Amino acid sequence: MAPPEGELEPVSNRWLEPILAGGVFFACLMINLGESWNYMWVIDLVTCVGAGLSYRWPKRGAIAVAVGVFSWLVIPGVVPSMSGLALLVNVMAAFRQNLRWKIPLTVASAVLGYVVMVSRSIQSAETHWVTAAVLVLLFALAIGSGELGRRWQRLVQLERERGNAELDAFRLELARDLHDTVAQTLSSTAMRAHLALAEPGLPDQFRADLEWMAQECRASAHDLRELLGRLRQGPSGSAQPLANLDTLRATVADQAERLRAAGFRVEAEVEIERLSAARAQALSAVTVEAVNNIVRHAQPGTACGLRLKDDGSDVVARFTNVAAPATNGLTPPAGMGLTGVRERLALLGGHCTYRRDGRGWELLARLPHGVEYV
Repeated sequence: MAPPEGELEPVSNRWLEPILAGGVFFACLMINLGESWNYMWVIDLVTCVGAGLSYRWPKRGAIAVAVGVFSWLVIPGVVPSMSGLALLVNVMAAFRQNLRWKIPLTVASAVLGYVVMVSRSIQSAETHWVTAAVLVLLFALAIGSGELGRRWQRLVQLERERGNAELDAFRLELARDLHDTVAQTLSSTAMRAHLALAEPGLPDQFRADLEWMAQECRASAHDLRELLGRLRQGPSGSAQPLANLDTLRATVADQAERLRAAGFRVEAEVEIERLSAARAQALSAVTVEAVNNIVRHAQPGTACGLRLKDDGSDVVARFTNVAAPATNGLTPPAGMGLTGVRERLALLGGHCTYRRDGRGWELLARLPHGVEYV
């Protein structure tokens, strides 16, 4: 049965048991050539078919193998075939799937294998115990192979899930960046063109050009958002939601909890009424980077602040912390994170400063209002 749409198909090798069972059946045919009883292959076939089905249909496969092996006990005068080794395939399949009843199955298979392949087949006392020891070794090998196969399948599955998660994160980040830059620029250009059209006394040619520009920018922005919507589709087929004021508040709350868990005293507040998706995403990224710097450079146990508000002209994010003794110099910490913050804010016409504030440091980010205030 195929997995539901959007879910990864479990990693498995469904052909391993059929291949092993086929090998056992072929060996039985070669060894049993010339035997006086011509119907041994029927029992061998039933037993090996059951073993081959033991991964896809474990219970049915186990019953078929048990019936086939047990048949040797009710047929008088016939030495059991080596098809009893199919019990090992059953045990390996049970451990590969980590079935709840794998231990009872192993015990029952071991007892049945001993009775049929050792007690009934071996007459010499010395050979009897050697064969029994070999059988125990084979069962241990089957258990180990099944457990190793299960762990390998789990590792491969986890690697696939990790790869898909990284791909989804990359697609989402790419869609957000394109939305924050290109789509916002097109919308802003269309808005400015419409505002210019309101000016009196424009020449007809200029007016026609501005109308064409506004229309093309608006259409391009719409088309780009349609493409970004498809890019944002994850494996489940549902689009990831755009950032907004609620996601920004959630990010600030999460980062505040992160600081408290690290031993800081935190004051966090968000005093913003309206915010575009681009600005919400940018401020969320700035908040995360600011907290990263606080965790790395601030003194645990001290106070820090995460304050975002609208001052009427701009959206202002102010992040403060007390400097650790080792960072009490006058040079603020630098790195690619702060560079990325400046670049992200600059895309939206904003900027940031990082300065000494008494005993600590202050990161101040400003973003001008966007189209949500037009």
